[in-house]
Amino acid sequence: MDSFAGIEAFARVVETGSFTAAARQLQTAKSSVSETVRALEERLGVRLLQRTTRSVRPTEAGNAFYARCRRLLEEADNARAEAQALHAVPAGRLRVAAPDGFAPRYLVPSLVSFLAAHPAIEVELVESMALARLVDEGLDLAIRVTRQPEPGLVVRRIARSQTSVVASPGYLAAFGTPSVPEDVARHRCIAFAPMHWRDTWYLGEARVPVQPRLLSHSTESLRAAALAGLGLVVIPDWMVADALAAGQLVRVLEQFSTPAAGIYAVYPTNRLITPAVRTFVDHIVRDLRSRGISP
Repeated sequence: MDSFAGIEAFARVVETGSFTAAARQLQTAKSSVSETVRALEERLGVRLLQRTTRSVRPTEAGNAFYARCRRLLEEADNARAEAQALHAVPAGRLRVAAPDGFAPRYLVPSLVSFLAAHPAIEVELVESMALARLVDEGLDLAIRVTRQPEPGLVVRRIARSQTSVVASPGYLAAFGTPSVPEDVARHRCIAFAPMHWRDTWYLGEARVPVQPRLLSHSTESLRAAALAGLGLVVIPDWMVADALAAGQLVRVLEQFSTPAAGIYAVYPTNRLITPAVRTFVDHIVRDLRSRGISP
């Protein structure tokens, strides 16, 4: 048995809480992960995992062993990163986390030219609105839309994310067009649940309390709700630029400023920024500029 493979498999099971998820991350069969971990336990003569039909948890010995393994795996990742950093040609697999609405609109289309220009690079996209734990999840890079990245991360601002209040022409025809912030109170509102201002909309100097008829945890569902005519929504311009251009959505209250944020490339602090990562981010920045998305 490859001792390092056993350690890596064991660590993935602890971090994900299941053999299935660990196998998915390692791109192998669940049975292979299970057999590898079992062989490691037999070699050590210690039970590392407590298995039940519903969960997998490390034993006391497993927790102690994992703490040591985590440091070993981090050193291995650093060694790999340093080797890649010395490589003249960007190469390897990039695991990139990105918001569910941003990835299909901006990352995926830009991959056509990027992958053609860099045949030695593979990209794995992890799409979610949840904040990814870069080190724990083995990510090389995350794209985050936020007003202020959390401290302790290596970040590069790549674009600006401006919001607008929008609605469908059909909704406005049925319920009227608001002309001042106070008008919002009589409208149906759609809000993005993760935002701290989901119950209070900031429009110019006004703070308008709202009672959302629909709360969404997905930016795609937020966009779909606006297109379906469910109400007013404050949404990033990059999510609806095409719908606005096509007349499917209309901006309202444009004279009143709305919240803005930055779009950041976020890197793990314990790794070197490899040529592949740096090349990928540079490419995305150029692509965003070509689409009129400013820093």
